[in-house]
Amino acid sequence: MLCEMLMYACFGGVCSLDGISTTSEKELLDAAEFAERHQIQLVVHAMGEQAIDQIINTFYGQKGWIADAPSIRIEHAAMPTKLAIQRAAEMGVGFVPQPIFLFAEIESYLNNLGAERTKTTYPVKTMLEAGIKVAFSSDAPATAWADPVNPFVGLKAAVTRTAYNGTDTGQDQRVDVATAIELYTRAAQEITRIPEVGQLKPGYHADFIVLDQDILAITPETIDQITVEETYMGGQLVYKK
Repeated sequence: MLCEMLMYACFGGVCSLDGISTTSEKELLDAAEFAERHQIQLVVHAMGEQAIDQIINTFYGQKGWIADAPSIRIEHAAMPTKLAIQRAAEMGVGFVPQPIFLFAEIESYLNNLGAERTKTTYPVKTMLEAGIKVAFSSDAPATAWADPVNPFVGLKAAVTRTAYNGTDTGQDQRVDVATAIELYTRAAQEITRIPEVGQLKPGYHADFIVLDQDILAITPETIDQITVEETYMGGQLVYKK
């Protein structure tokens, strides 16, 4: 179940924390009641501080209704405050940021937020260290990047925290390659509850790819040059380069 929120706005380089509230507290509570009744996850899209704060504060202190995953997941979660991160960890709220955004749309972030503030957006490492359940996604096709679903570009963005043009997007929020892969696979399955995917283990679909290079051995800056040699679904070869 989805809700949308936008509470951070920039116009002509002038930014305001007032933004546009597109979802009320009552709508959030009504959506959560529906989600709990049907035992589904409440997914809210939010980027700015106040949008994230409204979600967290609305449900802070309330018990979740899903036992094996976050009852509430926030898509994007670009600019969470320190308090929001702390409370989200306490509540078991899931965050799903998209590494491709800073990588592909750096000009927009710099124009609207400035260089230093841009480096603090999508604080993935801080989220993980706080104990928040985090997963990566592409959000394709909602970006102007030429190939938004290319996971290797997203992986490179996450482990280098450098935009396509070399701009530093926050080195202190880098994650290692193994962690980035896990956030795209196992962690994504655990947050979304899509059954029997995201890992190679007994009882799961034998879905996997064969790469032309060892992704754990090459330099992070060349991850986007990796290509897929073979693709297997259910253990069956479905693509060969």
